[in-house]
Amino acid sequence: MPRIHDMYAECAVYIYPSMDDAKLGEHFGGSGFLVSVHLEQNPLWWNGYVVTNWHVIRRADCAVIRLNGSVEFIETSPNEWFRHPDGDDIAVIPVDLQYEHLRFWSIDIKYFVTPQLIFEEDIGIGDDTIMVGRFVSHEGQQRNSPAARFGNIAMMAGEKIQTKERDQEAFLVEVRSLPGYSGSPVFIYSPCAMNDMSERRGGRKKGEYLPGQNPSIRKEGQVTVTNFDLGDLYWTHPKGPFLLGIDFCHLNRREMVREQNGDKVRQGWYVEENTGMAGVIPAWKIAEVLNGEALKKMRENDDREVTERVARAGVSLDADFPERMQTTKEGVDIPVPSKEDFESALKKASRKK
Repeated sequence: MPRIHDMYAECAVYIYPSMDDAKLGEHFGGSGFLVSVHLEQNPLWWNGYVVTNWHVIRRADCAVIRLNGSVEFIETSPNEWFRHPDGDDIAVIPVDLQYEHLRFWSIDIKYFVTPQLIFEEDIGIGDDTIMVGRFVSHEGQQRNSPAARFGNIAMMAGEKIQTKERDQEAFLVEVRSLPGYSGSPVFIYSPCAMNDMSERRGGRKKGEYLPGQNPSIRKEGQVTVTNFDLGDLYWTHPKGPFLLGIDFCHLNRREMVREQNGDKVRQGWYVEENTGMAGVIPAWKIAEVLNGEALKKMRENDDREVTERVARAGVSLDADFPERMQTTKEGVDIPVPSKEDFESALKKASRKK
């Protein structure tokens, strides 16, 4: 994994059981992250949300969100959070974020992994992942200091993980999750996808060239040989960054306690060993909550309010730039010619043969 951008750490938030715990930076609770959804009619505007696991909110007396920057706290109650209708371990709450007070980066919903994107990008076993959240042993008390952990997809979503409460659809990611990382975002970013062993990328087979490229083709007997410029191949492009999903658990393995001679103790004691495997709920499950009827209606109301506010403002921007492109009757976009280009073309057309 190469050096990643520092902005990845700026999407993480901390979840504490109470305000006192949040202010003291106590070493328990969970993680969360910021996402954004742009308004339909006013795409320059967006609504912000905090996403975490429902089990993190359920176990807190009064879930307090600690944001980064000047360290801001948002006190919430469980009934303010929106859950997945099918019971998936996801909780979402709208938040009002101000750039001038906070230092943050929110994940745009358009970068969420979907089943269609998995097919198009041929996302699969071995792809690189990044998880950003609370390392509770060294998380930062004066400000949030999220830690990144790196790993790989070990198993695709399909086989559900059995928990005490329900069976949860999830990816298995070898990313060494620990208590405190519940609710953390897990990204897929495979910059070395050119070396993967998969057969498809972008819906194309390996070796197919991009539209507009002109590979050299020659005949050798009855075999057609195509030479490609390696830099033009679609499957040499990096995968991501995309939001793969949200961490909600790590899988343990029970190891029996033994006597010095190797016999198991009679009491049946055991210890739990962290296998390094994390359960990651797919990002499309988060999108289903964000696109639920209640949150969607809130965005529609905000969209209408922004439209009305802009209409009442009566302000026109003084900058004036010429149009660079125009559309023909046939629907083709072509450059707008300058006056000099037009006069030159007119002279050429009027020359005597």
